[in-house]
Amino acid sequence: MASKQMVHMNQGQGERSYARNSGIQNAQQKRMKLLIERTIIDLCSSSSSLLPDKMVIADLGCSSGPNALALVSVAVEAIHGYCLQLQQPPPELCVFLNDLPDNDFNTVVKSLVTIRRCNGPVVVTGIAPGSFYERLFTSSSVHLVCSSSSLHWLSKAPEVLTKNQIPAYYIDEHARREKLPMVLGAYAQQFRKDFRH
Repeated sequence: MASKQMVHMNQGQGERSYARNSGIQNAQQKRMKLLIERTIIDLCSSSSSLLPDKMVIADLGCSSGPNALALVSVAVEAIHGYCLQLQQPPPELCVFLNDLPDNDFNTVVKSLVTIRRCNGPVVVTGIAPGSFYERLFTSSSVHLVCSSSSLHWLSKAPEVLTKNQIPAYYIDEHARREKLPMVLGAYAQQFRKDFRH
């Protein structure tokens, strides 16, 4: 899969780095805050009257810079808030950040210090480099998976479209409308296939 080696963010902290040019992604992540908080409440309340002793959270496609910890930080805070509300001890948390190997993990590792809490439960952090189309974690080990601006990357273009040389988007509006159901269906099928494995 050649694309996983070609697609990556600009590294470092410079003027053209992803860290300085990711405002749109940051806005998307802020809109996900309520969804993550609700998911944590559903996850914690469905497990039983007591929370599990340990919980694992993963962010697929974390990238680097100020957005790298945004989603998992919301999840960690939501878990802490839920536990405070129920007056239960919070579980030990393990947070994994994932992106392609060419990601600027040096910048990510430096930011991991901010997620650790001095007065809360232990938050263990780790990096899981690699494509999320490959196995990254042991079976049944992750409680919550977050992702923003990365799951739209499929492992490959749908075969039915490439075999028939059908582009994902036609400039001609008539052709676009005619082929749209087939194109949407092909991409949806490829997405389901990618995430079944």
